[in-house]
Amino acid sequence: MLLTIATISVLFVLVLFIWDTSSGYETQSNIRSFYRPFYAQSSVSHEYLSTPAAIWNTLTALDGYSSWFPHVSRLLPDVSTQRYVHRFSFDQFPLVPGARFLLRPNSWSPFYHSRVVVVDENKEISFDLKYNPFFREYVVFSLKPQPHGTTVTCVRTSRGLFSFLSLWGFSNTKSKTLDNLGFFISDEKTKERDHEKNGATTQASFLSRDATIAQAVQAGLGGNMDMINAIPDKPTRGLAKATLIQTKRKGGSLPEHLQKALSEAPADVPIKKQPGDVSLFSNQGEHIAYLVNLTLDGNDEALNAVPDRVIRGKTKAMLAKIKRGALERPPMPETSSIPATSTETNSDVQENEEQLITRLVKAGVDGNLDEINALENKVLRGKIKAAIVKEKRAKK
Repeated sequence: MLLTIATISVLFVLVLFIWDTSSGYETQSNIRSFYRPFYAQSSVSHEYLSTPAAIWNTLTALDGYSSWFPHVSRLLPDVSTQRYVHRFSFDQFPLVPGARFLLRPNSWSPFYHSRVVVVDENKEISFDLKYNPFFREYVVFSLKPQPHGTTVTCVRTSRGLFSFLSLWGFSNTKSKTLDNLGFFISDEKTKERDHEKNGATTQASFLSRDATIAQAVQAGLGGNMDMINAIPDKPTRGLAKATLIQTKRKGGSLPEHLQKALSEAPADVPIKKQPGDVSLFSNQGEHIAYLVNLTLDGNDEALNAVPDRVIRGKTKAMLAKIKRGALERPPMPETSSIPATSTETNSDVQENEEQLITRLVKAGVDGNLDEINALENKVLRGKIKAAIVKEKRAKK
C-alpha cells in the first residue's frame, strides 16, 4: 500500500513539475530543485551590491515578508501580552531561536503556528513555517560577504507525504523570492567628499575629536543617536557613547572641555589625491576595467580605496555581471599612467599601535579612562591598563 502511494505521488509530482517548468519565466538568481518521495528541497542564490547588514535588516523585518515572500499573506507575533498593539506589531518581538509567530498563507486561510529556529546576525536566519495542517517547510537564509557585495542563499526543505507542495509553483513564484527581496533592501547612502574639477586636491570639513564627541553627545541627549552611530572612527564612537551615558548620569550637563569644543568651527582641510584617482586614467572606462581585472585576480584593496562612489559602484556592478556570465572580462588597459599598487601603510596619517598606547597610558595616568574602556581590542586594552598600573607604581 505504501509503495503504491509513493509511486502515485512521484508520478503526480513529476507531471506537475514538468507542467510548471514548461511555462516561461525569467530570474537573475541561480536556482536548483530536488525531489524524492517524501522529501523536497529547492535552493535560490542571488548576489546583491549591498552589505550583509543592509540585507539582514530586511530579512529580520518580519512585518514585510508579505510583500516579497511567496505564499505569505500576513505574519503576526505569537505573544502573550496585555497591550493590544503588541499583538499586531513586531516592534517588541524578540527575534531569538524558538520565538513563535503566526502565519497566514492566504487571505481566506486561518493562522498557523510557526517559529524562528536560527538567528546568527548578518550570517544566517531560518524559520519553521507551517502553511496548512498537513504541510510545513524549513526555510534558511544564509549571507556570505563578497568583495563586490553579498551573496544570499535561500534553501527550502520539506518532508512528508505532501512535501511535493514545496516545489509547486517553484519556477513561477518561489524561484523569484530573492529577486523580490532586492526591491526592499534599503540603499546605503554615504556622504562623499566634493572633488575639484582639476582632481588635484579635495576639500573636506574637519572637526577635532572633542568637537565631534560634543556635537554627537548633544544630539544624543535630545534623543537623536544618528550622529553618534555615523561616526566612522570606532574609538571616537565608543568614547561618544560612554560620554553620553556619563552625562545622563550627571544630570545632562556636558563636561567643561566639551562645552568649549561646541563652539569650534569646521575647517577645510585639503586631502591628498589617492593613487587610484580617476585623473591618472584617460577615461572612466579604463579605470573601471583596471579595477575589475585587479579584483578578479584577488586584489580588492585598490577597489576599496577608490574615493569615487560612482566608479566603485560601476565596478562592482560589472563584477557581478561577469560572475553571472552576462559579461566577459574586459582587457587590462595598456597605458603607462596606471599606478602600481601600493602596499605601504598610512603611518604618517593614522596613529600606530605604539603611539596609541603611549597616548592612552598618559591619559589613563591623569584619570581619563573613557577612551581606553571604549576600545574593542581586549588585548590592547589589557596592555594599556597594565602599563598604567606600572606607571602609577613608578611615580609612588
